[in-house]
Amino acid sequence: MTQRILIPLFIVSAFLASPLAAQAQMPGGVQVPQVPSTGSLPTGALSKDSLLQQAKGLVSDLTSMKSSGKLDAAQTKQVDSMLPKAQSVTSELEKPSVPPNKLTQLASQLSDLQKQWTTLKGMIK
Repeated sequence: MTQRILIPLFIVSAFLASPLAAQAQMPGGVQVPQVPSTGSLPTGALSKDSLLQQAKGLVSDLTSMKSSGKLDAAQTKQVDSMLPKAQSVTSELEKPSVPPNKLTQLASQLSDLQKQWTTLKGMIK
């Protein structure tokens, strides 16, 4: 039973690790906390708190991007569609208890939104 939960969590954490490392170097990107002794991603990369922090950061980045005045009509429409999704993920993660299967689903949704945000950020002049 535990192995059935750990394998998907490991896959999702590996899936999240690659986009997080790239975004951590971008100004305003997701800040990946490092463990001082190891210099690598923390073992709890899929923790509810770290996902909540990332989700709040994404909502903040999307809100800032929307109000910047630098977006064309298509980009504004894309941000308008992403923002409610990011707010929904944030709201779910703010709940006192999140089941592991739901946490995995939220992590996947957050990762997809972060990829879209990174692509959109790269198109803004």
